[in-house]
Amino acid sequence: MKRKFMGGVIALLLTSCKAVSDHQRLQTFILGTWEVKYIMGLPVIDSSHATLNFSEGNKVKLIHASVGSTKMMCIEALMRQANWVDNVILLVTTAEIKAGRLNLFDYEGKSLLILSRV
Repeated sequence: MKRKFMGGVIALLLTSCKAVSDHQRLQTFILGTWEVKYIMGLPVIDSSHATLNFSEGNKVKLIHASVGSTKMMCIEALMRQANWVDNVILLVTTAEIKAGRLNLFDYEGKSLLILSRV
């Protein structure tokens, strides 16, 4: 399942990020594919391989490639997980790079997504 997000998520991260002072370095670091590890503090579904791809032009693409069972319950759970990512990515206001992970936060500093480079 692929979903495209427009609307300046990368630009928002770059203009509001306080954890990294050099916005050019942050932009270069963020570009590419990241595996979603946690959504609002909860781990992603095992073997879901949900990834976000940040590309130039302020584009973010969610790729949700499931490995394993195709039971309806599994599909529904993956769709819920994809919807969570769809919703929380719009709330991101700040980013922090720590221990090789990209942490995305809302305006209150609450962790929304934790990603690892693929």
